[in-house]
Amino acid sequence: MPWWRDRILWLAMGIGAVLRIVPMALYADDQCVRDECTYIRIAQRMVDGEGMTSSAGWLWAPAYPTILAFHKWAFSYAATVRGMQLLAAMVSAVLIYVLARRVVSQAGGASAGQRAGRIASVLYLLSPVMTFYTVRLWSEALYSMLLLGCFLVFDHVRRSWELEGWQAVKWGAGLGALVGLCVLFRGVATYMVPLFLGGVLWRRFRSWKAWAQVASAATLVVVVVGPYSAYATHKFGDTVISDRTLGQMMWLGNNDFVPVTFDYGNGSLSPSAFRRHVSEGRSPCAGRKQAMDRDACQTEEGVEWIKDHPLVFLARMPMRVAQLLNPHSLLTRHLRWGKWKGPPQWFDELVIVVGAGLSMLVVWGGALGLATRGRFARSGVVALVLCYHCGAIACLAGLTRYRVPLEPLLMVYLGALLAQPREGLALLRAQPWRILLGGMALAALVPLVLWYLPSGWPGWRSW
Repeated sequence: MPWWRDRILWLAMGIGAVLRIVPMALYADDQCVRDECTYIRIAQRMVDGEGMTSSAGWLWAPAYPTILAFHKWAFSYAATVRGMQLLAAMVSAVLIYVLARRVVSQAGGASAGQRAGRIASVLYLLSPVMTFYTVRLWSEALYSMLLLGCFLVFDHVRRSWELEGWQAVKWGAGLGALVGLCVLFRGVATYMVPLFLGGVLWRRFRSWKAWAQVASAATLVVVVVGPYSAYATHKFGDTVISDRTLGQMMWLGNNDFVPVTFDYGNGSLSPSAFRRHVSEGRSPCAGRKQAMDRDACQTEEGVEWIKDHPLVFLARMPMRVAQLLNPHSLLTRHLRWGKWKGPPQWFDELVIVVGAGLSMLVVWGGALGLATRGRFARSGVVALVLCYHCGAIACLAGLTRYRVPLEPLLMVYLGALLAQPREGLALLRAQPWRILLGGMALAALVPLVLWYLPSGWPGWRSW
């Protein structure tokens, strides 16, 4: 049965839409918070004809500010992007449903695949964290949809093996276009390009068709990203692919002070507290308006700091990954700050507990599901994408919002695990290497996820 005939999925999507529309309506006039305000300022400058600009020393990826600028120009309010994000959330639910079905149905049959798809999509639609990022002015809802779309098209690239002529190459071009859009949303996605291209070639190195798919994908990445890269490189006088934020992240995470986050209970949230915290380390080496110089010199100084403090750098790696995997995310901060007024305190506490608990379940269960049910090139690329993000954060600074687009990928495999738990155990018994892989993943992830769990409640500190 195709997804559009699944009434359970439509019911879940209806409930998920209501859960997102209600806070949109109740808090339509909510003030922006931190990076949201920066996005809006950049968007306003675009509307004023200034094009892409840096802010506070950061040159961010252009896609989300551009989308906000369009909504500001077309509807007078950048916040109208929430309607687009609501649609993206529904599309993401369908993509999760389809991907989870494919993970299971390849071995467990159509009915098991449908059950996995329902479970995975419900996890996404009912997640307080995913709901929060849909109704606020953050790029995660749109970026998550694109990332899921990359894996669905990647599946078609691999399945198009039997197609004649240029049909298979067209799917490769589609993959390149989506990955290119991901790069325009987040600079970190630049280094996912070789992961997807390598996945296309996996076990097909001698096939001209596979190489043609890779060539078409790489070409479309350049076609999508190239124009902005050329524009930004010319405007800012230095090479820009999508963003220039490495230096700032180096400064936050590789400095004499403890790596900085901006989460509740695990970060310096007030300006005065932030100034006190960073006063213990080196100061920024260039002004906020000198984004290129600031990025270059802070990258260089960060590398020198690592060379001078190699053992401290290595010792901080688990801390930074724990900051990434902190199950509370910015939803906890928003509620603790009292930004959503009206509901009683017990309701806020319930949302915080459910949001954190579900994120913990997704990270642990999704990793176990990936180790248990992961097969074929898709699962390999998913694992590489997840490990790449953890590795990048381990070297820089851990911010919970960077984890949010990864959770939907893990929901796919958690849905597969919950849909057929007995079959999963059978796979573990039949292939002992999966037991080792799953055990290693949980041995690392359980303490890292628990590290900052208490920080979501006042008076608690990290363990």
